[in-house]
Amino acid sequence: MKKTDTSQFYSGEKLIIDKDGLVKLPLQNHLEQEMLCIKRGDTYKLIPLVNDIKRVYIEVTTECNFSCITCIRHSWPDALCHMSEKTFDAIFESLKALPDLSSVHFGGFGEPMMHPNIYEMIKKVKSLGVQVEMITNGSYLTNENIEKLISVHLDILYTSLDSPDEESYNDIRVGADFKSVTEHIENLQAMKAKRKIDYPKLGIEFVAMKKNFQSLPALISMAHQLKAFKIIVSNVLPYHISMADEILYDLDDSKVLFGKASLKTTLFAEVSHMKLRTERSCKFIEDKTISINHLGEVSPCYALMHAYKCYIYGREKQIYPCHIGNVTEASLTSLWMNPGYVNFRECVKDSNFPSCTDCKSVEGCTYTESNEMDCWGNSPSCGDCLWARRIIACP
Repeated sequence: MKKTDTSQFYSGEKLIIDKDGLVKLPLQNHLEQEMLCIKRGDTYKLIPLVNDIKRVYIEVTTECNFSCITCIRHSWPDALCHMSEKTFDAIFESLKALPDLSSVHFGGFGEPMMHPNIYEMIKKVKSLGVQVEMITNGSYLTNENIEKLISVHLDILYTSLDSPDEESYNDIRVGADFKSVTEHIENLQAMKAKRKIDYPKLGIEFVAMKKNFQSLPALISMAHQLKAFKIIVSNVLPYHISMADEILYDLDDSKVLFGKASLKTTLFAEVSHMKLRTERSCKFIEDKTISINHLGEVSPCYALMHAYKCYIYGREKQIYPCHIGNVTEASLTSLWMNPGYVNFRECVKDSNFPSCTDCKSVEGCTYTESNEMDCWGNSPSCGDCLWARRIIACP
């Protein structure tokens, strides 16, 4: 399996700025601030190497008890397994060394509540004094497990609800039972109310596609009845050709989409863009996040954790993972300040990569067949990323 070597996208030197503001090469032990010198055309840019990770995404498992039609498992070669104790211990040790860390999210492309040690993991991370979140499909929210989540003081629990209608929900989330999941969520809220606590706060995530989009206002009403504090609406990213025609990305979202219910939808839900726009902004980079998969491989974002195929406006695209390193072999601090990774983040922040999605030459362009490299020489390429377009979203 191919994966990106960060040395491919690094060209620069480590420099030091002394207390007088002079730039020096790293020749003396007392020098104060490491800088990365990046060449951009005829100019140079100095980037401080700072241990300022704020948010960490942890994928504790790739196993799931559902087989949703929207799932990446229809498209990847990865084995289904849980994160090992050794890997999590290495992550925890790294988390302790992050001075700016404010939140940790347990999620990824598996059902975290299937991991036998998930409650102990949450408890350990909570001991660091940071906000801890988790996303679940809701099937494991039995009263006993809700008690455990309360006892470890989980701050936020996101639950995936792709329809307020039983038939539609069960059709999208194959293997799921709408009544059971919604009863579990109701029990969670009732148990919190009985104890007069507000944690874990309930968030709802809705994946929009043609077959369920018109039910969004009803879903928002349902979420309010459940007293959810946040509703995230993401578009579907097709991982199988059968889902390619379900995309909604060409809707004119400047118009009223739901009649009288449009205002409520706008006010109470974080709705992704429903039409391709010019601006690009990577939430993962802007929020100073890092993602770790179930094997301990560290990536810039969710989209680059695994190998899989997806469909961008009907075009089949092979995604190769970008692994900066493994947390069992190097700390998150050292990986975060890896010069190649620093350069990559700066390139993405500056949108220093082509816009493949709306390029006039996209038809027939072999560069868009994978994310391995683009026509500007970037590897990996973010030119087709729908997260950067705010079309795809996650907590």
